[in-house]
Amino acid sequence: MFTRRAVVFVSLFAVLPALVAADPWYVDNDELFKDFTEKSQTLAAGGKCLGTADLKKKTAADSTCKVDPAKPTDKRHDPEDVYDAALPGVFLIGSVVKGKNDKGEDAFLDGRLGTAWVLAADGVLVTNWHLFDEIEENESFTVMNHKREVFPVTDVLAVNRAADIAVFRVAAKGLTPLPLAEKQPRVGAWVGVLGHPGDRYFTFTQGAVSRYTTAKRDDKRERWLSITADYAYGSSGSPVLDRTGAVVGMAALTESLDYPEDPPAEAKKDEKPKDDKPAAKGSSLQMVVKLAVPAAEIRTIIGK
Repeated sequence: MFTRRAVVFVSLFAVLPALVAADPWYVDNDELFKDFTEKSQTLAAGGKCLGTADLKKKTAADSTCKVDPAKPTDKRHDPEDVYDAALPGVFLIGSVVKGKNDKGEDAFLDGRLGTAWVLAADGVLVTNWHLFDEIEENESFTVMNHKREVFPVTDVLAVNRAADIAVFRVAAKGLTPLPLAEKQPRVGAWVGVLGHPGDRYFTFTQGAVSRYTTAKRDDKRERWLSITADYAYGSSGSPVLDRTGAVVGMAALTESLDYPEDPPAEAKKDEKPKDDKPAAKGSSLQMVVKLAVPAAEIRTIIGK
């Protein structure tokens, strides 16, 4: 059982003018990934990360923990201020795998990548459970913040596989927690997503809540928050934020809606094409549905 103190988020918004730089941050994806990989390999080689056997055991079955999240406020903020306040609390999570390189030499190889966010200041973070699914032998997990500080994953505190949630610990203190919403936003409400889609690290997109949906799968009830803010692979675990800066959900998966193609009509033998140009072919993709874990589902595994 774990108990964490709540942190008042309003204090960070109060000092935002002093934190925001005059010039925008130009993210160098290649340099950031290189730094993350090198530091992760060093931590893995030094045995700082949770071992494979413990990782598999702790993520194989549902469990709960006790964490008191930071409390949200009622004050609404501009989207750019929501981003600035959330940035210190959003991390890149990834893994390296000890194996053989192309020359047959012992080496740490790149593993998986996703997004995580801070739930409690003393090193408790949240991401999707599927990032820990089918763990390889000698796979080690780490996280990195926007300052390129890298910390090893040292424990898994709680898991809900059906809701796709994993709460875990890293070896870090004094982190910036994101407040967890106490009520779900209405359909149509503004939301922002901060994560790492397609290796475009620390990307902020905006949209709205489009609906809530539920389905029964494998005898378990799933509940999802649908949003229109864009995200892609690498965004798994990204916080979905409201105008107060509170986490109302967590990006989990996407569903592509393709137009069903009609069966081809038989061409008439005596019919000639109207011109000699080939017909234009467009994509059958019409829409991508974004499904997120509602904050209410996260609360179910951190209250015991």
